[in-house]
Amino acid sequence: MHKLAPSYLEAWRACLWSLTFSLSAIVTVGAQSQPDLAEGQEWSIKSASPTTAKIVIDRIEPWKNQTVVHISIIDIPASSSEPGTNPVTRIAHIPFEKTVLATSVDKLLATGISPPPNFEIGYKQWKENNGGIYTISVMQVLGTRLGPAN
Repeated sequence: MHKLAPSYLEAWRACLWSLTFSLSAIVTVGAQSQPDLAEGQEWSIKSASPTTAKIVIDRIEPWKNQTVVHISIIDIPASSSEPGTNPVTRIAHIPFEKTVLATSVDKLLATGISPPPNFEIGYKQWKENNGGIYTISVMQVLGTRLGPAN
């Protein structure tokens, strides 16, 4: 009986080591899923259907015990029911809570991008009016601001 004990313990050790390794891999994968957001980045947006809309991160700052990420949304497809309009639109300034925005971005497309025209105007208005921040996805905001076509 004593001869079986060491192999039994070694099997348990191997099982525990394997389980520990598997759990650490899961934790590592989970930790990597949060993108590293930085000013000047351009990202594609997670969407159920393909979209040309992209975001540009213009400013990141602390806000009421949270982090606000001020973005511009560019290349938004205009609704086809609007005759005579520019086929692409943009939102110059829109503030998001950082962790919520992180769940909305898909692929990093570029870095070193400058804020688009009128970003500073929208940002200053937000500051002066003690504006809030969005805590819903970018696509949900596009749906509420621009209608269901987006």
